[in-house]
Amino acid sequence: MSGFTGKVAIITGATAGIGRATAELLIARGAKVVITGRDLARAKNIQPLVERGDAIFVQQDTAHETTWDLVTTAALNAFGRIDILVNNAGRIIVKPLDKLSLDDMKLMTAANLTSTFLGMRAVWATMAEAGGGAIVNVSALMGERTASIGLAYSAAKGAQQALTKSAALEGAAHNIRVNTVLPGLIWSDGWKRMAGPEPDKTKANLGPTIPMNRVGEPAEVAQAIAFLASDEARHITGIEMAVDGGKSAG
Repeated sequence: MSGFTGKVAIITGATAGIGRATAELLIARGAKVVITGRDLARAKNIQPLVERGDAIFVQQDTAHETTWDLVTTAALNAFGRIDILVNNAGRIIVKPLDKLSLDDMKLMTAANLTSTFLGMRAVWATMAEAGGGAIVNVSALMGERTASIGLAYSAAKGAQQALTKSAALEGAAHNIRVNTVLPGLIWSDGWKRMAGPEPDKTKANLGPTIPMNRVGEPAEVAQAIAFLASDEARHITGIEMAVDGGKSAG
């Protein structure tokens, strides 16, 4: 895969997990990165990247419209351009249907759908004026293979995938490529928090539920994101790339 020297990427939700792995990978290949996240305390995870001058951090709730002006302005002031957007930030609620509140549904829509729309809209004109760009929206396998108690999350992620395809058709005229990555069961911070007192045992027990007999790692999703953002994927737009160890094949 070619490098990203001279490219500037915005990656949301990038203080941990898939987002941080993606930031580290793009930086290793020459990019400058604007990292966003809601939690200031977790920003310490990416402090070495900031101290080296490879990244800046902007606190952001991606579902709030005004924060996007702050992020794009920071990117342009610090690095002068925006070539890549990775809409990685998202949230999950898993509850039975009769226990879901309207607020739950609104939160899932805001965090997983509205935020993606706002991000794409925020960079669209800048990318078009520069002759193109690459947007990668991180959805979830649950947007396609729904779970019985994941209604709100699956609905929002499914809508996010439709949003991506529509944006890809519109963006083609401006050389703006828009693709989706669908992580399956990835051993990120969220799963580690849910794993209980014996995370290694939980991880081992989850492995056999996947055709490749192991859970994925954030760095493996980052590789897929990097490919779709790279020049090697310059004729690829509107696709959904599953990173799930074969789970979606069955």
